Amino acid sequence: MVNLNKAKQRNRLLIFIMVVLISGWLGVLIDSLLPEQPEGNSLGMLLWLVLPFFTAILMRAFHRDWKDMGIKPRFRASLKWYFVSFAIYPFITIITVGLAFLLGGIELSAIGWSNFLSLVAISVGSNFIKNIFEEFTWRGYLTPKLLELRTNDWLIYLISGLVWALWHAAYYLVFLPDKYFESISRAGMLLTGCVLMVCWAVMYVELYRLAKSVWPCVLMHAVEDAFPTVLVTTSGIITFMNSRQDFWLNPISGVMATVLFLGIGLFLRSIRIKKEAAMVPGNISI
Repeated sequence: MVNLNKAKQRNRLLIFIMVVLISGWLGVLIDSLLPEQPEGNSLGMLLWLVLPFFTAILMRAFHRDWKDMGIKPRFRASLKWYFVSFAIYPFITIITVGLAFLLGGIELSAIGWSNFLSLVAISVGSNFIKNIFEEFTWRGYLTPKLLELRTNDWLIYLISGLVWALWHAAYYLVFLPDKYFESISRAGMLLTGCVLMVCWAVMYVELYRLAKSVWPCVLMHAVEDAFPTVLVTTSGIITFMNSRQDFWLNPISGVMATVLFLGIGLFLRSIRIKKEAAMVPGNISI
């Protein structure tokens, strides 16, 4: 009976992953049938964004399975994890951009701090809503279902990170306008995204497990879309002077930032393991 239940759980998860991976291409098909749509805001992109989320909700509703969704904010118990989720991306951005500035590798546009902070605030608000759909898919369904199958930590990071990245395939290969690919190919961006999101997944998975809530992950993802992305990609406040500096010190996708994100994730994992060990009867925490 146990093996039968586990097989059913695995099959449900495989169905979910298949829906996730085809959602973007269904969106591409819709856009090909309805070509007169605003660039970057099409019905196909909307389907790509919401289909995985609603699939997760329908599967939970059908199986009456809401126990590990992480919908409770748990502010009082997890306040420090909300602070961590808010601080990680600005902290890494300050380190990497600061180093690039010291090395003379960036140019700064003339924009006032009030304008920049306004852009960040607006972006955090809008992306917070968008990332409810993402995070309650990856951390609110995919991660807990992998945990339910007693998947080891490294496979959880790998599977959740790759599914998250490959969900972006249609976005990188079709939806995004050409202006984003002046220095990198579409396939190159997808490959970079796979590496990046597997490394990021460690942070997001561990933050979900420590807080026992998805909301810190929603906040962290919104800050990522707002702070470093506004600085480097959206507004062009910071411009890297050459591809070498961008490769090493970009606060979103640079090598240094990626290593730091992975290190933070592994540090969070060590905290979670110690907490779990301290809760086992007979263990004495020192």
